[in-house]
Amino acid sequence: MSLPSIVMIVLVVLALGIAAWSLWIKFKVMLKAKKKDERFKNLGARIWGLIKIFLCQFKMFKEPWAGLMHALIFWGFLILLLRSISLIGAAFTEHMHWTIFFFSEPLAGWYTLLKDVTELVVAAMILVAYFRRWVLRPWRITQSRDAEFILLLILLLMVTDFFMDGAWLVAYGGTAEAAFEAEWAIMGPALAGLYSADSAPVFFHIFYWAHIVILLFFLNYLPHSKHFHVITAVFNVFFRNLDKGYPIKIMKDIEAEFEKEDPLIGASRLEHFSWKQILDIYTCTECGRCLVNCPARLTEKWLEPKKLTEDMKHHLYKRIPSIVKGSEEEPPSLFAAIGQGLEEGKEEEQGKEALWHCCTCRSCEENCPLTIEYVDRIVDMRRNLMMMESNFPQELTLTMKNLENKRNPWGLGTAERADWCEGLEVKTLKEDADVEYLWFVGCAGAFDDRGQKVSKAMVKLLNQAGVSYGILGNEEGCTGDSALRLGNEYLFQMLAQQNIETFEKYKVKKIITTCPHCYQTIKNEYPQLGGNYEVIHHTELIVDLIRQGKLKPQNSLGKKVTFHDSCYLGRYNDIYDQPREALKNVPGLRLAEMERNRQNGFCCGGGGGRVWMEEKVGTRINHMRVEHVKEVNPDLVAVACPFCLMMIKDGLADKDLDEKIKVLDVAEIVANSLPDKA
Repeated sequence: MSLPSIVMIVLVVLALGIAAWSLWIKFKVMLKAKKKDERFKNLGARIWGLIKIFLCQFKMFKEPWAGLMHALIFWGFLILLLRSISLIGAAFTEHMHWTIFFFSEPLAGWYTLLKDVTELVVAAMILVAYFRRWVLRPWRITQSRDAEFILLLILLLMVTDFFMDGAWLVAYGGTAEAAFEAEWAIMGPALAGLYSADSAPVFFHIFYWAHIVILLFFLNYLPHSKHFHVITAVFNVFFRNLDKGYPIKIMKDIEAEFEKEDPLIGASRLEHFSWKQILDIYTCTECGRCLVNCPARLTEKWLEPKKLTEDMKHHLYKRIPSIVKGSEEEPPSLFAAIGQGLEEGKEEEQGKEALWHCCTCRSCEENCPLTIEYVDRIVDMRRNLMMMESNFPQELTLTMKNLENKRNPWGLGTAERADWCEGLEVKTLKEDADVEYLWFVGCAGAFDDRGQKVSKAMVKLLNQAGVSYGILGNEEGCTGDSALRLGNEYLFQMLAQQNIETFEKYKVKKIITTCPHCYQTIKNEYPQLGGNYEVIHHTELIVDLIRQGKLKPQNSLGKKVTFHDSCYLGRYNDIYDQPREALKNVPGLRLAEMERNRQNGFCCGGGGGRVWMEEKVGTRINHMRVEHVKEVNPDLVAVACPFCLMMIKDGLADKDLDEKIKVLDVAEIVANSLPDKA
């Protein structure tokens, strides 16, 4: 056995052994996770996701030029993996030259050409990346020596390969392999003139072994750097959330958990999360795409999705030894780690408060190129603060009390729930349960003055279209949306079970909602508690009725309108076109889109229970959304959610724009365009 082959065996075995140990330690942390998470169903969809998101880099191209730069480096990485295998194999050959395509001369030739072109492209993209980091300096990117070092290692791999090829062609110029290489290669022949016959063998070995050492060092550096995602990304994409509607995962056997001597509700330590949530933390690239449309970050709140994951990652890396050993000692506070960089001495307090700044709008998840999930992780920590520590914003005390005692967040009497429809042709299921649809009016539609107007518009639409429907009236209770997302799991399940029992009593199969939060909770979260129903949002129904000719908007409104996308209707449930189609069917209505719309729509600030909390830090989110509205200069803002209606209405009033710009629900706009029934 030759000396190069012996050296290669030693280096590869040593490098792979150390890398395997590093990966095993990190995997053991995932095995310690206490929260269960089933991620092995829908194999076909998971494989398709690998092709689309991982291999084709689909989500990277939301920012075209930055996406192209990254994609070219990534695709180059995949192509050059074959080159790396070939170079390792070369140590075992006579002329230090071997290709993985040894079985096919044409393939070997074409790959030689492709390899050179790829390395040139990758090297160029590395220089672009340096220019972007040092000169353009995008605000969302973490400027780190770690990232710059990784880029340098990649560039050195390209450069050493170039110069190694040139030296090899001179050193082995008389061989058949060299003649073949010279025919197909670009860089080797171009650089061969730099070497003499005497110096070429020396320089070849210098560049060859430098390349191998850098490659194996790179392999071992990855698990300890921000570029660990090179290894974890394929798994994170494969195990991404495929649940339709992205429901919050409801706790099972919560009452049994409370009966334990040491109950665990939510998460206050890293081990309390699921293995997938730990994988998410490992996978973050610190690219900052989660920030580009985050309402908390853009209004200068303490919560930033990227910082949250970065802080959790740094905390995790410090705690790996104790987690692996299963140490029972009280660890440093996870919440204090989240609060790093905030006011000194108040890290834990402010880290906890930051978690309440999240609107659960899922913009961070929509924009993350590696499908990292944030909302469930934040809700898990809220659960712990809410149910284990009773540590939550003071104003939520009344909200929770109202939900528990009155089954609505306003705290109004249950007996008043159907007062809004007095004198209207609306029946309850108690009066007549033989209907096609239950219309779940919702708390806002029943109790909020502005929401009641939307409900009355819906009555006009449903009655004119001849829809067979009924309401629950006083038997209806809050779906528990806010309780769930604020972390009061017990209260949510209580409210949900009460509604499910009522639905079952009346054998409800189809449900109409005018609130996306009710829609999301009943359609996507109630099934976890045994409540399975066909749920339709009112904008979907309105469009269906217009298509069927049962609703015929005729009155011309002569208004310029912009539509505000509800996060829970859009990003959660992919309902974007139906509200717009309904508006386009109204004569004289001109639809103008805001810059942030559809998947990139900006939150009103009311989701995740934020509608019941004060904004004490930074700019008000609804004020920022109103600025987006002003850019379009509409007469009307159309909404399809009672929270959005409240938040944007208040924002316009705060800016003294409420006389100039009105906010109407889609149902109101369509109802205003209908001729009065003869």
